[in-house]
Amino acid sequence: MRGRTIAEYLLVALCAVVAALLIQAFLIKPYRIPSESMAATLVPRDRVLVNRVVYRLHAPGRGDIVVIDSAAVGRILIKRVVALPGETISLSGGSVYIDGRRLDEPYVQRVNGRAEPTEPFRGTGQPWSLERPYKVPAGHYFLMGDNRVVSDDSRDWGPAPRREVIGEAFLTYWPLSRLHGL
Repeated sequence: MRGRTIAEYLLVALCAVVAALLIQAFLIKPYRIPSESMAATLVPRDRVLVNRVVYRLHAPGRGDIVVIDSAAVGRILIKRVVALPGETISLSGGSVYIDGRRLDEPYVQRVNGRAEPTEPFRGTGQPWSLERPYKVPAGHYFLMGDNRVVSDDSRDWGPAPRREVIGEAFLTYWPLSRLHGL
């Protein structure tokens, strides 16, 4: 009888480990925030959960916080979708414009109650640096951090192809004092 109980516990433990691995591989995966690029929405050492299924059901939308496996940068990044495929993004007076309309961005890092201005990424001459208006190609997304002053984002390395999008961050779960939906 005792041998059977131990075997049952081992089987339950094995099933739990396999279930956890499958959930992480296909449904929900945790990520740690490494930098200030998404402050104040996400800060270093925050831990978030990412829905890996949602973009199989629909395309990313403006304002979504996404995790990408960037070939251009060679690492996993977390950024906000600012412009969608086919849209023209431009900057004027420190604000972002999409197809000529000013984008309301309440999430952008604030200093003394005012949003920090969004500036182009200068010196590369790349069309996506936003020194001039830029049309996002089909199947790509223009991504930026909420803390634009320190964020390496699409202004630097170009728009992200849809195939690089891992999923949407939907919950900050650690530290518990910062537990909230995104």
